[in-house]
Amino acid sequence: MLNLLLIDDSVDYRRLFKHKLDTEFPSARLTEYDPANGLPPDDFDWHAYNLILLDYDLGLENDSGLDWLRALKGYTQMPPIVMLTSEDDSRVAVDAMKLGAYNYILKSDIEGPDMMTKLLESASQDEMEITLSTDEPKTEDWHDKTLQENQQAHETTYQNISLAETPEQAISDALKLEIPGYKLHKEIGRGGMSTIVLGERLEDNVNVVLKVMFTHGMEDPTALKRFMLEYNLLSNVNHPHIVRIYERAFAADFAYIAMEHFPAGDLAARIKEGIRPAEALEYLRQMASGLGAAHELGIVHRDIKPGNILFKEDGSLTITDFGVAKQGEQDMEDITVNNMVVGTPYYISPEQGSGMKVDQRSDLYSLGVIFYQMLTGKRPYRGNSVNELLRSHVVDPIPRLPDYLVRYQPLIDGLLAKDPDERFQNSRELLIGIDWKR
Repeated sequence: MLNLLLIDDSVDYRRLFKHKLDTEFPSARLTEYDPANGLPPDDFDWHAYNLILLDYDLGLENDSGLDWLRALKGYTQMPPIVMLTSEDDSRVAVDAMKLGAYNYILKSDIEGPDMMTKLLESASQDEMEITLSTDEPKTEDWHDKTLQENQQAHETTYQNISLAETPEQAISDALKLEIPGYKLHKEIGRGGMSTIVLGERLEDNVNVVLKVMFTHGMEDPTALKRFMLEYNLLSNVNHPHIVRIYERAFAADFAYIAMEHFPAGDLAARIKEGIRPAEALEYLRQMASGLGAAHELGIVHRDIKPGNILFKEDGSLTITDFGVAKQGEQDMEDITVNNMVVGTPYYISPEQGSGMKVDQRSDLYSLGVIFYQMLTGKRPYRGNSVNELLRSHVVDPIPRLPDYLVRYQPLIDGLLAKDPDERFQNSRELLIGIDWKR
């Protein structure tokens, strides 16, 4: 049986929580505690609970949930503590994690669909934990593969569209389509909502990538809106380091987007081959320049990672896959999949991993992770589970570069600061910092 202790001053919220718990998890048991009764002592029956839910705003004059968290973490045999708050403040999340909270969740999110399941998984981790088999070598490649398989539910991007060397595959439904003005060659990727096809534009024989989504019998009414969001966001962006989207169109049973083709592979492959520091700095400059153009229009990418950085034939790079991006406050709900955090855990910012609202500084944090990886060949943070990895982004110190790379440490510090206010505030500031190092 799962036993929860809810510490919250709101009677109405405690009743709502109990109702949702009784409805969705009738076998679970909830104990309510009013903080007006004072901080429970060390000899309180803590061992009877699997999870403590602690409200940030306790309704007390002098104490907040952070004060109680600090005290409770000093007790013996404390179960995991999850901080609850109605405030959308990344600083509360960072402070709570630094004080030892296992997780941080908005109270409004718990009231939404499927959030109770996510909360209860915090107690058991049955769906998230990775078991390291003693029969397998614990190499970095094996570790990364295991974690990537475990985090598939957290990733919303389609397969890399740069797979120009992929062998011919069996004829797919997408290749049976007739798209006016295009000749379809082969399928090069497939994602949750779309099929990626390498094609040729007949008017000038230019290779293009066609992202095709079948709409017949579509059960999710928001799926098409998410699919078309990438075009809507980028239609006003014209920058050499942002993917060009040529066309979007609808047919009877499908929709498609035609975009730029990148035959020279992605940044992930180049990192494996090794990148010289000066070359890494130049790549960072190009990425910052491209993101700056998007950020000026209020577009936040939210999933910057090496697999989304593709190369043209001339060696310059381009940022792609804005499928989970957002512009201002628009489409925030529509592009969050099942109320889960979007993005890729290896490259996610502390505020994004905590479920907070993000801005352009979150993308800059992701650039910091990539820059560190380009310089060293390793990611700055790792973990044996997705939760552990996200926690590392929040609480682990900024990694130090080896001595021969120390001249780049100020850039790493300005990109990977836990508090967004302590990072580079925009791409212009980052570009100035890059120029100082060139």
